[in-house]
Amino acid sequence: MKKRLTALLLTAAMTSSLLTGCGGKKGWEDGDGKIDGDLTFWTQDTEPWKAYFNPAIKEFQEKYPDVNIQVEYFPEFDQKITQAFSAGEEPDVIQTWSSITDWAKAGKIAAIPDSVMTAEDLESNYYESALQNKKYQDKYYGIPSEINVESPSLYVNMDILKQEGVELPQSWIDNNGPASFSELLEVAEKLTQKDSSGQVTRSGLAYTYAQWEANFLSLILQYGGDYKDEANNQVHFLTEEGRKAAETLLKYTKGEAAVSDEGETRYDAFIQGTAAMCVGAPWYAGSFSIDIPDVNWQVFNMPAWVEGADPISIGTGGWGYLVSEKCENKEAAWAFVEFMTSAEETGKWAYAVGALPARVDALADLEYDPEKGSVDKAISIAKDILPFAEEEGAYMQTPSTLTYTIVREKLRQLLVDEDIEAALKGMEEEGNQMIEENLNR
Repeated sequence: MKKRLTALLLTAAMTSSLLTGCGGKKGWEDGDGKIDGDLTFWTQDTEPWKAYFNPAIKEFQEKYPDVNIQVEYFPEFDQKITQAFSAGEEPDVIQTWSSITDWAKAGKIAAIPDSVMTAEDLESNYYESALQNKKYQDKYYGIPSEINVESPSLYVNMDILKQEGVELPQSWIDNNGPASFSELLEVAEKLTQKDSSGQVTRSGLAYTYAQWEANFLSLILQYGGDYKDEANNQVHFLTEEGRKAAETLLKYTKGEAAVSDEGETRYDAFIQGTAAMCVGAPWYAGSFSIDIPDVNWQVFNMPAWVEGADPISIGTGGWGYLVSEKCENKEAAWAFVEFMTSAEETGKWAYAVGALPARVDALADLEYDPEKGSVDKAISIAKDILPFAEEEGAYMQTPSTLTYTIVREKLRQLLVDEDIEAALKGMEEEGNQMIEENLNR
C-alpha cells in the first residue's frame, strides 16, 4: 500500500505567484548587475552534505558558467564560522544553522534583497517557526533550508520486537504512531531490560541526551505553561509546569518506572541495539539507513507526553543561507542562494540529509510504504505535526544558547543529583543573564 503526501498550505496559484515574483528583474543593491566572478561557500563536512552539494553546485555552474564557486567543508563548522566572523575572514556565502542576530547587528551579513525574495514571499511560503531566527529589526537576513523540529519522531527496532515476541499495535501503522503516551509506555515497559540492581541495560524508550533539552521545553508547553516571556525579555522555569516537566523526564530514567538508560545518547543506543525504541528527529532516518542498513526499523510520530495535550515540539529555523556583507560579487552570491533555496533544491537537500524542508511546497509528492521505516516516511508523516511546532524564542537573540548550552547542562546535572529546584533556578538565572547581555551588547 502506498500513501501520497499532498502539498501543505500551498495552492498552485501561490506557487505560480512565487515563481513569478522571483523571476523578474534583478534589482541588485550594488555591483555591475552581472552574474559572474568568484565565490567562496562554506558548509559542514558530512557525507550526506557532500553527496548533495557536489552535484548541486555543478548544476548551478552549468546554469551560470561565469561564476566560479570554491566550496569548503568543515567538521567543526560552528566553531569555524564563529572564528571567521570574529576575524573578518568569513566566506561570501554560508550555509549555517545559527541565529543571524549577532552578525546582522554587527553589519556582517547582507539583508535579503526584495528581488530575491520579499518578506511577503518568505512569510507565505515558509513555515513561520523556520523564519524567526533569520530576522532582525523587521528585515530577513537568511533563507532557511529546513524547519528544525526537535524530537517529533519515534523509532522502533522491529528486530528486537520480533525477538521478544512483542506485537506492534496495528493502529500505530494505520495512524502513524501511538494514540497516547500511555499506549507507547505500555510497549516500552515490555521491551525494557534491567540488571539485578534495577539499572536499565536496554532502553524500552531511549530519550536522554541529544535534543532532550528541547523535549523538556516541549513538556512545559504541553503542561500548559510557557518558559518564554517576550514582553519582559525574560524566561521563567521556576514554575509548576517547569517542575512537572523535570519530574516527567526524571521519572522514566530513575527507579521502578525507568524505561530509558540515563548514561548514553538515544541515537547511539538505538544504533548499538541497546534501545528498542528511541525518540528522535526526522534526520535520524537517513543516518539509520547508512549506519544500520541490516536492521528492520520503523518510524512514527511521537504522541504528546501529556495526556490530552497537543503534540507540541520546539521548532526553529535550522540550516539556511547567508551572504556576507563584504562579498564583492553579491549578484553571483544571491543568484546562488536563490538557486539553492528553490522548492526543488530545498527538497533535494532535505531529502539527502533527512531534514524537514522549511518551504511548504518542497517534497510535496513523497510516497512511502507505511509498513516500513524510510526517509520518505519520516519526512512525510512529520509534516502532519508541524502545525504544533512552537518557535523557541527568537526575542532572546541566541535562543539556541539557552536550549543547547544552559538547559542542556542543567538537565545533565539533574540526572546526577535529582535536584529539580536547583536545575530550574540555574536555567532561569543564566537564561535571563544571557538575554540581558544580548540586549545590551
